[in-house]
Amino acid sequence: MEELKIKTYRTKTSDVDEIKGIVSVAVNGIGIKDADGDISDKGSFNKTLKENFSRVKWFLNHDKTKLLGCPIEGKEENNNLVMTGRLNLKKEIGRDILEDYKLYAEYGKTLEHSIGVKAVKRDESDKSIVKEWSLWEYSTLTNWGANPNTYLIDIKEEKDINYHVKMIEKALGMRYSDERLKSLEYNLEIIKKAVMGNNMVKCGHCGLIFDYDSVPEETLESQIIDTVGDYVRWETEGIVSQEIRKLRPEIQERVLNIIESKKSIDDLSSYVHCPKCYTRIYRSSIISVEPPEGTQQKQSRHTGTLGLKDISKYLTD
Repeated sequence: MEELKIKTYRTKTSDVDEIKGIVSVAVNGIGIKDADGDISDKGSFNKTLKENFSRVKWFLNHDKTKLLGCPIEGKEENNNLVMTGRLNLKKEIGRDILEDYKLYAEYGKTLEHSIGVKAVKRDESDKSIVKEWSLWEYSTLTNWGANPNTYLIDIKEEKDINYHVKMIEKALGMRYSDERLKSLEYNLEIIKKAVMGNNMVKCGHCGLIFDYDSVPEETLESQIIDTVGDYVRWETEGIVSQEIRKLRPEIQERVLNIIESKKSIDDLSSYVHCPKCYTRIYRSSIISVEPPEGTQQKQSRHTGTLGLKDISKYLTD
């Protein structure tokens, strides 16, 4: 038997029962060549649905620690594998996902889904055709950009920004958990700040995008600045090693990091700490945000570029 494969299919949610939390989704296409070059033959899921259905799980983003609910039916229908499951609405994660399905449906969108399968039998004359699959799990996807077919917010111009802002504002009035509402509020704030041309930075460690000026700025200690300034003289005199060894270990490490970065003291003298992971982010990391044509952008010092479309990829889930 082949190894487990994760297959994403551009899907539609066919039915959502808000009261009971029952959701029916198409999770795989029959007779369609996927990204792996596999084609699911008609009836290829029938045996696994009959013999192994009791073991099939429904996860969020293929995370085995995030069980969304219980699969209650699976069938091949209209050239799709259609899975029906009941969300556990007693869990916060179940209620949040139900609200996601409702919100996306209202805006004519859908969450994406994928399955975890193993090929049991292939066509002898054409190995790309799978005659029998073993289905292990299916997942609702919210992790933007994990697959080219996965829904990714695409902010290209002003009308897209307004559309996205309205979608978030609508979500803020729905029955999401406090944690999700807090995340949505943060996303909305970031988009609005980006449009206004605020000094946005991206943390290289955790990926969080935030306004540099919203966090207290700190500066390098004078000892570090003076030491880096002396480095060129030490190099000329051939005494770098002995002078570096005189420094306290923590000072020594920071001085060497600055020297190895090959950036000037001006670039690295001012910094803030990432609000999420506390990584040090220097002022030189400020990125230029390019708002849509016709929107006003305030003047600021920028290095590098990051479009609004790129910012959307790093918004918190």
